[in-house]
Amino acid sequence: MNIVNVGYQSTNYYAIDIKGGKLLVDCGWPGTLPQFSAELKRKGIGIQDIKYLFVTHFHPDHAGLTQELKNLGIKHLLPDVQVDFVSQLTEFFKTKNFPYVQIQTDDSIRLQLSESRKFLAGIGLAGEIIHTPGHSDDSVTLILDEGFAFTGDLHPVFVLPEEDTVSRQSWDKIYQHKIVRIFPAHGK
Repeated sequence: MNIVNVGYQSTNYYAIDIKGGKLLVDCGWPGTLPQFSAELKRKGIGIQDIKYLFVTHFHPDHAGLTQELKNLGIKHLLPDVQVDFVSQLTEFFKTKNFPYVQIQTDDSIRLQLSESRKFLAGIGLAGEIIHTPGHSDDSVTLILDEGFAFTGDLHPVFVLPEEDTVSRQSWDKIYQHKIVRIFPAHGK
């Protein structure tokens, strides 16, 4: 499996090979499409190669380019547990000076987490998407059967305070799978 980190500005974004193209895990801040495109090109990937976008959670550095990418024809996967959080990102940007393009969800691919395995199989990936709150209530993790977990901003267990039972429970759910490698949104 080919997984390429196409991140910039201290955030990792991953391009994963699927049937006929790539699945992108997370995207950058609004207004950074030229920088994102340049990073893709540097890694030998054309923006037209990206067929789907999967966002681990709706914070600015992970979902800020969502609509800009959708406008280029990339299909946005929207898990059921995230639907209500898209509008919170819009609210956040109402008071900021960013060139944010509001996400339209009417053409997003709504995905029940219970159906994620079937959907992913259809695009050539063996795995599933699970709800992993902790960093944020809308956080989800892509788990591939090869033992790879794309965890977004879920803090590593070793830095969690003992009282953060929500994050610890999310890690317990992740480690119910045979994980051999974590792909975090920040750091290595």
